[in-house]
Amino acid sequence: MSATDVASELRSDAPEYVPTFLRCKQSENVTAFESPVVFLMFGCRGAGKSTQSTLLSKTYNLLYLSSGDIYKSGKQPFVELRKILNEHFGDGKERVYNGVVLDRFIANTEFEAFYVQSALRSVGLPVPFVFMLAIDQGLAAKRAEERGDNKGGNQRWRAVEQKAQAITANTVYAPIQCLKTIRVESDMTIDDVFNEIKTTIANQLPPDLFNLQLPREARREVEGTVLVEDYELYMELANDVHTVVGNLRGRRDSAPLSNVGAHLDKEYFSFANKRLRSQLTTMHVTLKADGLRFLVMKHKTRGYIGFPSAFTHCYELNDLFEGVEMAPKPYTELKKWMNDKSCELPADFLLDTEVVVHEKKPTLYIIDFIYFWGLDGRRMQFEQRLKVLREYFGDMKPQGQVIAMKDYVPINKIRTLVEEMKRRTELPVDGLIFQHNGSYRFGSDKFLIKWKPVHLCTVDFRLANGRVENGVWTFDLFVTDDFIEENGFREVAYPGATALIPASVVEENGLQNGMIIEMALSEKESVKKTSPNAPSEKTRWTFRNARNDKPSPNKYSIVTRICELMHVDLDELVSLCEKVPFYRNV
Repeated sequence: MSATDVASELRSDAPEYVPTFLRCKQSENVTAFESPVVFLMFGCRGAGKSTQSTLLSKTYNLLYLSSGDIYKSGKQPFVELRKILNEHFGDGKERVYNGVVLDRFIANTEFEAFYVQSALRSVGLPVPFVFMLAIDQGLAAKRAEERGDNKGGNQRWRAVEQKAQAITANTVYAPIQCLKTIRVESDMTIDDVFNEIKTTIANQLPPDLFNLQLPREARREVEGTVLVEDYELYMELANDVHTVVGNLRGRRDSAPLSNVGAHLDKEYFSFANKRLRSQLTTMHVTLKADGLRFLVMKHKTRGYIGFPSAFTHCYELNDLFEGVEMAPKPYTELKKWMNDKSCELPADFLLDTEVVVHEKKPTLYIIDFIYFWGLDGRRMQFEQRLKVLREYFGDMKPQGQVIAMKDYVPINKIRTLVEEMKRRTELPVDGLIFQHNGSYRFGSDKFLIKWKPVHLCTVDFRLANGRVENGVWTFDLFVTDDFIEENGFREVAYPGATALIPASVVEENGLQNGMIIEMALSEKESVKKTSPNAPSEKTRWTFRNARNDKPSPNKYSIVTRICELMHVDLDELVSLCEKVPFYRNV
């Protein structure tokens, strides 16, 4: 976990950042390289990243840069990294360093490795060689506390960083043999650890670092998509998304997409619960594709851009849309829902989609729109938005399978949708979505409901406090709190919830503290409360899948809902829905 405090958002009033570089004059005590090198240091809080990075910089005359220092100064690490590298390694600069040592920098997602590499490549520096300092969690915490780094409020950011570094190490640097794990034991001194690092450099440093490239698989590109590696361009495009939706001052680190806020079960059809039952009467239903959620923007100068829901990176989609004509359409009859400043906005539309890859070709299935040729989805009811989309994309069927409308039916016509679900093979379906007739809402929407088969009613937790005994790992499970605080949503342990995962599964999937994991409920047991804050129920969860695409775990209320779910099977669901009166409300 990180030894520095990662700011949740940048501060405009922060003092100017002045980096302190550790320079060493060339002497007999300094080891030189034939060509510049880059080292990247990973490890949890208390592992000794900064200490070992400093020793590396002095021993090998390397420029030392810490993303933690940059965060604390209120600057953006990747912007500053490119700026500082250009100052010291740019064209025409006299190089006084043998290379660079980077302390941390990967703090949120593995895609940050590509932002680092873009900055390095711009000044002719090679792929980094990564040292992962592996240390027992208890020992690391003890060391951190000894130096006064025991801020409990940073636990979430430390967990996120630990997850990001683990995934980056395994998927980006290990495949190109640029990763070395250094075990830090309790009886090892600082010099012991550094001697192992020096031995690794002498014996295992790849001789062709300049010829290496980050693995293409880690980019997660599909046909017609190209990862945007330049951080400044990514941020420009992400800011443009938020400009279109009118977010000019708030945080811009999440996608303005709606998220399912409830699970459909028997309670919704109970005559004893009129409130829930009445919600169903204006709902449309569509198939839930087992694909990747994608926000698609048609940018006025950059063309087609796609953002995965995690919003940590984006892709250029212009090759995918080659030959697809999407011309503007005047919506004069819908003027009351038009954005008055549409001509000044940087994009033509923002579409909420799911990407499904079939026979290596991606198709974007349109769920809804947030903004469409001037129309603001937050001002319109769903039936109005659906009519606009159907009319526009109804003429695009000959364009191929690049982009297509999802089929929506009134709730009492669900049988036709289920029959279609059984016929279609090109669209992997794992459930149904029940869409309310209100305006488009960002974030968790309690009126946006999903149904899944019981074996797919899973929860995304964050793993924490892992311990192993007799070949089985036990993890505590963290969720996102329902209540927002000043710095955003915090994460809390779900009371009484644990995961038991065989050590072989942990090793095979690279599981560790901080990772987000899809889990299925396997056991539920009522227990006697031993204190007012003690849980009244213990739950056991089994591993299903690693969710590296998720930035945060499910909310507390979602997990509670799954634990209390009165599931209804598909045949019964169809029968119940057919009895619900459907009312159009346009």
